[in-house]
Amino acid sequence: MRNSIKNIEKRREELLTIIKRDGTTNIHKLADAVQVSEMSVRRDCSILQKMGKIKISFGKIDYYQSHDQQESAQIDHINGEIAQAAVDYIDDNQIIFINSSRTAIRILDYLGDKRVNVLTNNLRATNAKLSRESSLVLSGGELRTGSHILTGDIALNSFRNMRASVSVIGCGGLDIKNGLTTTNIHEAQINRMIVKNCQKLLANYTKINKTTNFTVGALRDIDVLVTDAYADATYIQKIRHQGIEVIQAPM
Repeated sequence: MRNSIKNIEKRREELLTIIKRDGTTNIHKLADAVQVSEMSVRRDCSILQKMGKIKISFGKIDYYQSHDQQESAQIDHINGEIAQAAVDYIDDNQIIFINSSRTAIRILDYLGDKRVNVLTNNLRATNAKLSRESSLVLSGGELRTGSHILTGDIALNSFRNMRASVSVIGCGGLDIKNGLTTTNIHEAQINRMIVKNCQKLLANYTKINKTTNFTVGALRDIDVLVTDAYADATYIQKIRHQGIEVIQAPM
């Protein structure tokens, strides 16, 4: 009988624990440790590599030691797929709010010929190639050293004085009990303002069932969650039960 999704996810977590503990290992050792076929372990490890959790090279399997997982090529690819899936929910002539999220701002890369008006506090937007009929407005505000994000009262007032057709926001964590959270106190107030207009939320699997420092909104404040196929299936079902539409970008 085919294993349930829950059992497969549990086995992958067990494999990840072993790989993290041992540092470097291989398929044969892992199959022996979890008592399943090498084919199943190879398939599991392929998924874990695509998720950015492990590295497979010349038969050796290593755990990613970097704490900044979002910077890995695998996570970057996942975020691109999420952003591309979210574009299907954007129509011509809409006013779009976009926050400081690296994932959210990437929707601009996939808009193509759509005519939109964008307000953002994310300076990465200046690298986007929008259609000639589109407009890009930066919120203004304080730019902290080493940051690409505009914060402060000027930025806040820009979002306060406009109304969006669609808001696209990324978050540091998404949890049913604690809602949407962020790690940066300077961005929290602006994110709260954007969430008031929020119709889309982008979050890769690493953000689901996670809480960070500062609350910016409740789960009920969003209409659509766009995530990836690696997000925990059980938790995604719980989110759907809260009345949230969930779109999972195929990987």
